[in-house]
Amino acid sequence: MFVLTKVADKMRKKQAVTVVKERQASKALPGDKKGQAEQSFTGRILVQLDPKTSAATVIRQAKTKDLRLAAMQDWSEGMPVHALGQADGIIFEKLKVALVNEAGAARLRQLQAMRNSPFLSSEPERYLRASQATSKGKGKGGTWKDNTAATWGIQAINAVDSRYTGKGVKIAVLDTGFDFTHPDFTGRTLHRKSFVGTRQAQDKEGHGTHCAGIAGGGRKGKDGARYGVAYGARLYIGKILDDAGEGTDGLALAGIEWALEKGCQVISMSFGAPMEAGHAYSGIFEHVAQIAMSNNCLLIAATGNESDHSEGEVSPVNHPANCPSIMAVGALTQTMGLADYSCAGVEAFFGQVDIAAPGNDILSAKLGGGYRRESGTSMATAFVAGAAALLWEQYPQASAGDIWAKLVQQARRLSLSSTDAGSGIVYVR
Repeated sequence: MFVLTKVADKMRKKQAVTVVKERQASKALPGDKKGQAEQSFTGRILVQLDPKTSAATVIRQAKTKDLRLAAMQDWSEGMPVHALGQADGIIFEKLKVALVNEAGAARLRQLQAMRNSPFLSSEPERYLRASQATSKGKGKGGTWKDNTAATWGIQAINAVDSRYTGKGVKIAVLDTGFDFTHPDFTGRTLHRKSFVGTRQAQDKEGHGTHCAGIAGGGRKGKDGARYGVAYGARLYIGKILDDAGEGTDGLALAGIEWALEKGCQVISMSFGAPMEAGHAYSGIFEHVAQIAMSNNCLLIAATGNESDHSEGEVSPVNHPANCPSIMAVGALTQTMGLADYSCAGVEAFFGQVDIAAPGNDILSAKLGGGYRRESGTSMATAFVAGAAALLWEQYPQASAGDIWAKLVQQARRLSLSSTDAGSGIVYVR
């Protein structure tokens, strides 16, 4: 038996959070990328559904107000972009969430006003981006360096001394896809699905390949050095970000639903949307994270890279990592200092950093074979996802809450504030 203290405390304080109404900034149509980087919201609406009501019943009730909804399983590759072009919205049945086009907003409000309506709380859908950063950071103490055995990050989290490989554990990496021709992954079965309108989950940006390499990559690496944490895990590649590293909440939800259907125990989410101070976390994604945990799956996400600590600029943890039931990961430098860009837990009752991991100058797989170095909380997130897989191999009967507790309990404390680095650097045994 365990007590997931941090999550419990956050949930008890949930009612105290003042929800600041966010303006709706975009009128984009499905698939329209114009101005996407500058806009916060897509114009579509996320709706939490009554968990006791089936998708078929929701679809029938929606029809009474001429709102045409489709179930996710009715669509294959390219969903939900294609589905949103042919219906008013889609239902993620396992997550009990609907995504409704902007044109259906008035009809949705009518449905929500009905007695015993299965359409519960709603919020605007956000744009998401891959979490990348410039290599910056500071700190005191000994400096970790790559060597011929392993990269500095693998050494720092003690993965080199662990006898576990993540064997049998399923990790979903939701990102820009993967380079399935990379020689380090020859002979491995890589499960895949694209949600962005292409038939394959091929990575053309490089972010997804780099992150998947850290979480569950090969043992070779540059000069034979190990760069992957859980190289024995089964990788599930969900392409929810396009070739520019951009996506939406709906695409992320589609990837999460798919990963749960496949029985994934860890979902690595190196993406996010910047938040303004005082804005509450997403109730929809908190609801989804709790469903994932009830299905024995842990969601792990990047805190974001919008800070500049050396200049006194500290940005709050990104969406969706700021949700209480999603593990938020900050980034560390080779000196065990906080990376300048790493977002922090500046809110009083939510949006804390839960744990930290190597994020600066990280070597991993690149497109076309070979290796490259990247920095960001994305890289840190992938380290924690891999560490979770090692723990799940070690404790196969553990729940998602157990794994969360073990990750934070085994973390090595640092001379950093918990608002920046949570419980410390992730550490495996």
